[in-house]
Amino acid sequence: MIFSKLSRAAVLLLPALAVLASSCEKELDTYYTEVSPQLPTFSTNALGTATKYAPGEIVQFELRFAEQTAPLSEIRILQKVEPGRDSTLVQTIPYRAAFSRIRQSDTLLVNYTVPAGQNKANVRVDAVLVSQNGQTKTRTFSFRLAQATPTIRVNNVSNVTAPSTITPVPGDVVRYPVVLNEGGITTATAITSTGTLFKDLDSLITYVKVGSGDERRFARQRVPVAGTQSGAATTVNVDLTLPPGSSGQPVVFRFEAKSRYQERTPPLAATFRTATITAPALTPGTSTALAAARTVTLSYTGTTGGDLAAYDLTSFMPVPATGAASSKDLAITSTASNAVRLQALNPTTGTPAPVPTRFFRYTTGGAAAYTSATLNSIRQAFLTAPAANQVTTLDNVVVGDVVIARVRGLDQYVIFTVAGINRTSPTDAAVTLAVKAL
Repeated sequence: MIFSKLSRAAVLLLPALAVLASSCEKELDTYYTEVSPQLPTFSTNALGTATKYAPGEIVQFELRFAEQTAPLSEIRILQKVEPGRDSTLVQTIPYRAAFSRIRQSDTLLVNYTVPAGQNKANVRVDAVLVSQNGQTKTRTFSFRLAQATPTIRVNNVSNVTAPSTITPVPGDVVRYPVVLNEGGITTATAITSTGTLFKDLDSLITYVKVGSGDERRFARQRVPVAGTQSGAATTVNVDLTLPPGSSGQPVVFRFEAKSRYQERTPPLAATFRTATITAPALTPGTSTALAAARTVTLSYTGTTGGDLAAYDLTSFMPVPATGAASSKDLAITSTASNAVRLQALNPTTGTPAPVPTRFFRYTTGGAAAYTSATLNSIRQAFLTAPAANQVTTLDNVVVGDVVIARVRGLDQYVIFTVAGINRTSPTDAAVTLAVKAL
């Protein structure tokens, strides 16, 4: 009896379960709709990676993709330019099979033209892959709009190898501070960022024109000389040697700043956008001749040198051993080991701090430099020599050495050659110099 009652209950329950299952299936149909076939697939893509491009530039990027169960229809390229809020369609590219064995996928190179817009505006580019069933897959990159053409300004010229009160001559090094991208920045985080966003500077070219001659390229330098290139404001000190034979003729320098720009013609060639400025003309003077060479003899005797071992290069007189060190521009201070040492004994302490006499010794070309020496040429040679070669001590001088001396940090220079060294004892020595000065 119990079993029959249970069976009767189970039989009564079956219609109710069927109704419930039908209701659940109805609800599932309401909330879930199966869509087929699958979405198209993007694989690794070589999208635009720069943080900034200039309006009108051509950006080339590569899409790699594959269809799934539905054929592909087209690729759409859209863009959204800040402060706009909507994307616009800029290209529709019909699908054509282009399978790459290397990429193991279909590939497409897209040449995208950067739109016009406000400086520092963010631009978002969407590449949309569309299947024939309407399914899509999107890849995106973004950048900011930068000014393509640099700006340039030149400050007043100065003379590196002569005082500012002296007319420069051929061979002098003049310095032009060239200001590039004034007020410029190299990155921006918002359209409201302060400054102008510029494309990175590439190089600075200098041209020269002497008198009525043709203009020619004089120098080229990378900006900066080494390291990461930038679009930020910078000042480049351009040091230029005035051309030989330019005395009495106007010398005109022109500066041209360049930044790289990607063009379509010739096909995707890297060209340049340039800015140029011409500096006021310089008219070099003529070099100042030196007087005929005078003979100077330094004599070292005993163990301390004696009264004729030091010399004053301002008065061209010997300085006795008891004389002031400030007058001892040139002295024999050692003859040990058969090597003669010349040294400036000017003091290095005091108030105001004194400047000792310093020497530059030629390692090559000394004889020719001595023969053709002018005040300007020896000044130029000394001031353009590395600081490490401007010394107060000359060890082991030998006959034929050619040395320039800058006297006490003043605009006073002499050049001398060692004409003879006479050893009269293990300690005693006489050094003969041929000295040229004003």
